[in-house]
Amino acid sequence: MAVSLKKSTIRLSSDTKDRAIALIKSLIRVNYFRTAIPSEIELSRQLRIPRSAISFALQILQAEKLITRAADGQALACNAWQRQAPAGKVGFVVNVNILGGWYSLFQDWLIGFEQLMFSESYQTEIISDFISVEHKLDRINQAWQNGVMGFVFASRTEQVLRQHLSRAEMPAVIIGNATLEQEELGCITTNNRLGIGKLLQFVIAQGHVNIGYYTVGLEYHDGFRERLYAYQYAMHQHGLAPRLEMAFSEPHSEVSARRAAETFYGLPRKPSVIVCASDREAYELAAELKQFGIDVPRQVGVTGFDNNHYGQILEPAMTTIDISAVEMGRVAANYLLNEMQIRQLPIKIELPTELVARNSVQPLQPGRKQQKTQVLGIETTQIVSY
Repeated sequence: MAVSLKKSTIRLSSDTKDRAIALIKSLIRVNYFRTAIPSEIELSRQLRIPRSAISFALQILQAEKLITRAADGQALACNAWQRQAPAGKVGFVVNVNILGGWYSLFQDWLIGFEQLMFSESYQTEIISDFISVEHKLDRINQAWQNGVMGFVFASRTEQVLRQHLSRAEMPAVIIGNATLEQEELGCITTNNRLGIGKLLQFVIAQGHVNIGYYTVGLEYHDGFRERLYAYQYAMHQHGLAPRLEMAFSEPHSEVSARRAAETFYGLPRKPSVIVCASDREAYELAAELKQFGIDVPRQVGVTGFDNNHYGQILEPAMTTIDISAVEMGRVAANYLLNEMQIRQLPIKIELPTELVARNSVQPLQPGRKQQKTQVLGIETTQIVSY
């Protein structure tokens, strides 16, 4: 199987500027900021985008008349883009604050979804920050009563909610990998099996055969479970034994990566590479391993999955799988537009993946071999010359 490989290791700064423009523009058009836009410093912190790119984006958006400047220089959201009444409203449902934590993936989905909906003259409304499933259901019903014509769900979508949407014949589609094992709604997702297969093929081509796997949320996140199965299958296909010591069932928490690092530290025979279920897990694990004095990638390689925005600003630059998140948002928008016209047979649409090779995995070059050594009291795999 030929592996599709992205050539660049880190996205160019122009891509960061383009993302800043697209994200801030979408946030303005969904009325996230209301009127006052945060300062450049605060936007940089919230979006995790360099301040220079934020400044550039605000200048562009001011020229496009999406923002104005108050007398004190404060950037203000402007509604000049609303030149006519929208064709209707649609809801972008996400369980958390879209600018909080590791949520650049949700932001990319929003960009693609909102851009296409805007081109079709629909206003997108973010519906988020729920305290319970019942609260979420109430918010959906309220939005429906207030004229929202359809919903995209960018987070885990509970069964009671799916069944309610189906019974009420509310147009809806799920985007992402959290809720795959359901039949009530259409779903735009990733080809997890081929993505993990490409990742394993690449890692093995670098000479690694002792490959561990780190994941959480196996009882909560359908996509993580599917990626674990894909890892096990790919390892067996290559005649290798899966390493599941760091595969945990409970949902992600602030101590998940610490538990995985402690598990790795205690293994008598340590993997030379750890494949992680997502980029968030990969970066958190790399940070926790560092606390144990374990260097990534010199002592152990780490890979992610989804290629989120942080791949260009954190170290090590993470080898990962790109899932075309912005395009997923566009496909979800197209699906919902069709669903709002006439009820569709629920189907799952899988988008292809691409390998992005960066420097978080160190290859075993020809003429070199793996040798077990002691580093800070830890038996680990080093790359040494013959």
